[in-house]
Amino acid sequence: MGADQHLPYPMQTGSGTYDILPGITWLGTAADLSWGAQALATIRLGENDNDYTLGDRYRLTAWVSRQGMSGWGASLRLDAQWWDDIEGRDSELAPMMAMMVPTADPDLRGGERLDLLLGLSFSPADGAFKGHRLAAEWGCPLHQDLNGPQLETDWSLTLGWQYPL
Repeated sequence: MGADQHLPYPMQTGSGTYDILPGITWLGTAADLSWGAQALATIRLGENDNDYTLGDRYRLTAWVSRQGMSGWGASLRLDAQWWDDIEGRDSELAPMMAMMVPTADPDLRGGERLDLLLGLSFSPADGAFKGHRLAAEWGCPLHQDLNGPQLETDWSLTLGWQYPL
């Protein structure tokens, strides 16, 4: 409503804090089968200049994949994510804004989601594209619980082209 309006939490450009991003990955293989799991987190350290801290984020994913004949491969993956509400309150937001604009309420920013993802890849064994890998992964939520008005996920699609140098 003004040229210098301070915007609610989802429209901020960053966390304003230093964050730790720990992660660990485990991978196993046997013949044309591979499997693995990964745990990742975003741990926020301290408060930003506006007296709040974005919620910590956590992610666990596990997969199994099989490389088939003629360079084709398929994968199945489960991906669990959860994130906490905001701690504190943005000192620049007017106190009444949280009652009028739900995205300005720090208690409505957490949630959790579990996705099922199916992948397909192709890696030619010879020809002009030898060494390249084309991949697609489609997924949809099996479970989704958002603490407030946030954008929900109906489905996702990731396309990739890889070539190691």
